[in-house]
Amino acid sequence: MKGYKPHWSQTSARLMNACPRAWAITYATTSNALRRPKRTTTTPPHTFDELLTRTMRSVWLKRLEDQYQRKLWSEPYARRTFENAVDDAIDLVNMRVPQGQLAIGKERSNQQLRALEQCQTLRPLFTGQPRRWGFFDRRTSATIGGMEVYAAPDVALFHQHRWTLVRLQFRSARRSLLGQQLEHLLMVHWAMNQPGFPKNMEAFRVKVVQWQGQAWKEHSVMVSEGLLRQSLGLMAHDVQEMTWLQRWANADPTMDSLPLAVHHEQCQRCRHRPECPARNGLASAREAQERKAMSRTTTRRSNRPRRHERRSLS
Repeated sequence: MKGYKPHWSQTSARLMNACPRAWAITYATTSNALRRPKRTTTTPPHTFDELLTRTMRSVWLKRLEDQYQRKLWSEPYARRTFENAVDDAIDLVNMRVPQGQLAIGKERSNQQLRALEQCQTLRPLFTGQPRRWGFFDRRTSATIGGMEVYAAPDVALFHQHRWTLVRLQFRSARRSLLGQQLEHLLMVHWAMNQPGFPKNMEAFRVKVVQWQGQAWKEHSVMVSEGLLRQSLGLMAHDVQEMTWLQRWANADPTMDSLPLAVHHEQCQRCRHRPECPARNGLASAREAQERKAMSRTTTRRSNRPRRHERRSLS
């Protein structure tokens, strides 16, 4: 397809690894292209927890934008802003949430946002210590190796002659530890392909601030030439798998033959479950899919002319 550029994003990659079929429904098209993230349209949240997570992230981005412009938020204003944003999000998607659950969710999320400001990595933003810092929208892409990559850091701080690229995770990730680290290192590739940042890896640190249970946990990710090379390999492998799935989905518009979820937990919160073969159980759906595939293979074999028949035909 002329002008087509494969793309990678953390959201897309993790969905593909969790459930290829759900990924195909979300991203694959019939025009031999992959949908790219758009600023104007987003998939509605499926659960109240997902709605809270998205709202926390959007309010945090507004908080950073005002802080960058030296507009300070008081605690009452921050609380009111978040609670109003939650109410607006619920009205927008017409989600029904019991009042008790709503109140608890708002309170816990407000506490989570307040605690985020006190993290060792991010606290300097609110005390005026770093003179150079920036915040980014994850939907800002960079072209890396001919691929459009959505791997922007949430925050970048300049300290002791190096940039610290910060990734925020409002919920714990499900990918393997090594896979997560390689994903985080794509922030370095992203930065080196953006104006205003250095072009050498020695100029960067990588920090991850992740919500685990009841507290924010911070850890550093090692930056090395070998690991950066592996991160590019991970990205290229993911895009290769996406391209293959996209072709598969176009060849089978019913998507009945596409691989199903890796784990049944993915099905429980999947918005595509009502139309999915696994809607009544993942294990039974896999068995039915395997039987159907074996039946097709047997039919193709039975329809082939036997050896002596091919000789007579020739």
